[in-house]
Amino acid sequence: MNRALIAFSFLSLLSTTGSFASNTDLNASFNNHYKAYQAAVKSGDKESIIKSARQAYEIGQQFYGEHDVNTVNLAINYANALDNKNPDKLALLESNLRIVETHHKENLYTIFDITLPIAQITFDKKSRAALNSLKEIGQKAEERKDYEFAAIAYHEAIKLAVQKSKTLPVARKLIRRNDDINKAHLPEVSVQRLTSDMWVASLDEARNRKKAAINRLEHVVKVFDQNLDFDHPFELTAHSKLVNLYEKSGQSDKATKHCLAIAKMVPWKDTQEQEPLYRAHPKYPSNMARRMKSGWVKLQFTISKSGFVKNIEVMDSSEKGFEKASVKALEQWRYAPKFEDGKPVEAVSTVQLDYIIPKS
Repeated sequence: MNRALIAFSFLSLLSTTGSFASNTDLNASFNNHYKAYQAAVKSGDKESIIKSARQAYEIGQQFYGEHDVNTVNLAINYANALDNKNPDKLALLESNLRIVETHHKENLYTIFDITLPIAQITFDKKSRAALNSLKEIGQKAEERKDYEFAAIAYHEAIKLAVQKSKTLPVARKLIRRNDDINKAHLPEVSVQRLTSDMWVASLDEARNRKKAAINRLEHVVKVFDQNLDFDHPFELTAHSKLVNLYEKSGQSDKATKHCLAIAKMVPWKDTQEQEPLYRAHPKYPSNMARRMKSGWVKLQFTISKSGFVKNIEVMDSSEKGFEKASVKALEQWRYAPKFEDGKPVEAVSTVQLDYIIPKS
């Protein structure tokens, strides 16, 4: 037998055995650190989350390799544990985005998981670029006919876009596109679909398309009434917006059922001033404005079983000249009535209206 071949085979065996032992040790070390990370997340200990996420990522780089998608996901965990103001977070995300775009460009979900926090961090300085990144992911998801994921990407882009006036045009277009996808591919009861409904209603209201906004909000209320047996902020907001829209449209009778619905959802608190669902702002009395007078009026009134205001009395005021305008405005307000034993009852409340001349 060739002695050189025997020596080579023996060295190869040693090398393989050493590598196996090393991988076993790395595997054990990684598992320990990752379990520590999971425990930290469960406990909510911020410092422990950061420490264990960093350690799991560093060991993962050795165990999986720097370009492996598992390593990228560990980097995302570590980055998400860091504060947005920490420069290491953005650097870590951007370096791993390059890895994904080079080695895993078909993995749209991982690209999104990195792109979203980058967009959230950079939006103030690079709003257009941040939005375009999320839009592109949504468009690619549409091309793949992954409509649910496309809706998620557009949803996050809209959440950013509505924060700034200069990106509102982008938000409007995305809201309409997102709505088309949601209506065609998502169930009515999904949170994304309901969120889209609320956005569309707000968009229609802003454009003075009251009827369209009312129809969309009534749909939201109907979905909750027919399919969901729990209260949700969307439902409460929909009822509140409908009160305002019906009152502005001169349909007080249709606003009533929504006043009652809110009253059932939100317990009456005698210890605090009641918040009106709809308010008409008083006209500043011209004689007070000419005299550059500021002032206030405190009023007591009864909220009817239907949420209307009646029996208004002026309790006190800084100037008599403000009283008439205050009463006239308050007559148009709507409230959620008080409920006792499951039934609406009349209740007394108070409010103070302030009149302030702006400083020049």
